[in-house]
Amino acid sequence: MDRVGNFDQILPLLDSLQDVAFFFKDRKSRFVMNNLRAVASFSVGTEDETLGKMGYEFFPADKVALYLQQDEEVMRTGKPIINALSPAPEPGSNAIILYSKIPLRDKEGKVIGLAGVWREVTEVSNLPPDYGRLSSTVQMMHDRYSEQLTVKELAEEAGMSQSQFGRLFRKLFGVSPREYLISVRINAAAHLLADTNKKTTVVAMETGFYDHSHFSRTFRKIMGRTPRQYRRMHSY
Repeated sequence: MDRVGNFDQILPLLDSLQDVAFFFKDRKSRFVMNNLRAVASFSVGTEDETLGKMGYEFFPADKVALYLQQDEEVMRTGKPIINALSPAPEPGSNAIILYSKIPLRDKEGKVIGLAGVWREVTEVSNLPPDYGRLSSTVQMMHDRYSEQLTVKELAEEAGMSQSQFGRLFRKLFGVSPREYLISVRINAAAHLLADTNKKTTVVAMETGFYDHSHFSRTFRKIMGRTPRQYRRMHSY
């Protein structure tokens, strides 16, 4: 990296990843670099408007608090978080993102910040052709998330064995089929909590969770808030 010189020459490559946000943060979780997709999430015109600032200046406080917990874990332990699920940063968005964060070290090995990437995982309309046989299976998850779909059914839809399907799915999406389906369900639940007055038990049932306590635990793990807390913060 010392021989590369100006890191800015690499930015056009990162900006070409139109559906992937890429960013650097310093030890205090201030942004020091963002590609175009990341800048778009800030709802500002240029990257310069984001540099040296923290997420609180752009995103909902509850989401930023969750992101900072993730940052601190990575920088304190020096261990990466790879392919985890979290709420999308944009205000008003109920989407789920798949993110990874890794520690950045100086020449002496001291952690001085982190690098991260994220992308939404709830849209299937723009899947690359390479996803081939999995496209219909992913669409099946989005159309029938309220049903008790099994890996066997999903693999049959893709025309593969369960083991082959599981390996290919994780290779392309970074998560297991089960984890992806859960993210779809939680995203649907977030919409219902924010946009309707349905009881949380009804929301759980309508989104494929037949155990309310499991729904509440899973929702809190991914969204950083209980279903009731989320509703209070996002309903109008």
